[in-house]
Amino acid sequence: MTTLAVLETVQAQARVPAEEARSALAKVRGLRAGDALRKLRLGPGRTCEPVARVLDRALVDAADAGFSADQLVVAGGSAEPAEPIVRVRRKAHGTADWISSPTADIRVELQPLGVWETQARETVVRSTEPEPPVVIPASRASGAGATEVLEALKDVLDPDLGVNVVDLGFVRGVEVDEHGFAVLIMTLTSPACPLTGVMEDQIRTLLLEETALVTGFRIEWVWLPTWRPADISEDGREQLRAIGFTRF
Repeated sequence: MTTLAVLETVQAQARVPAEEARSALAKVRGLRAGDALRKLRLGPGRTCEPVARVLDRALVDAADAGFSADQLVVAGGSAEPAEPIVRVRRKAHGTADWISSPTADIRVELQPLGVWETQARETVVRSTEPEPPVVIPASRASGAGATEVLEALKDVLDPDLGVNVVDLGFVRGVEVDEHGFAVLIMTLTSPACPLTGVMEDQIRTLLLEETALVTGFRIEWVWLPTWRPADISEDGREQLRAIGFTRF
């Protein structure tokens, strides 16, 4: 399955056996990052401080991109055996021997919570029923002025990702009638997403106050077919890469 917007952090030669690191990653996959960090350090069960440190670094990187621990899920990761660290151990009477400590190259993947939930739900749907047909072509514009409205909507940004709603594939259609009234067909990553009100306020300010492109508008929120990473435009992918997201 294609994975959207994954923040990857890699630590080379972490002092932990690869199998132990893999087990720790498996236990926290799907948890919010803050909960995963607590489980790695405090349990219950076996803890794994080396993986916790990599997750710490990942959260610092995510904070630079504007994300908090509660907004992110541990989407996956990997641990591969690396070169052991060898050091000298000195003994009494001037003798010495060598100590070899196993290490692993650890990769931690974080993903926005809404995107993770959407992909998890999509997996369940695909396993139980055929994929529904696309009813509304992505970003369709019809009626005089509709293209201008669609272009203007590129100034509306998703508060979590910082990318505009058109390039994210959230705008599925724009229709403007002869009186200048617009109907916007839109979606988000999940019906449970709390951003519908935020989006409507941004669009109201843009279309009615800043540009006056329409006399009024209505948003029709649609959830089928579900939003997918493939809906992101190439420009949107470039914007996501610029803030550290990979693997689409």
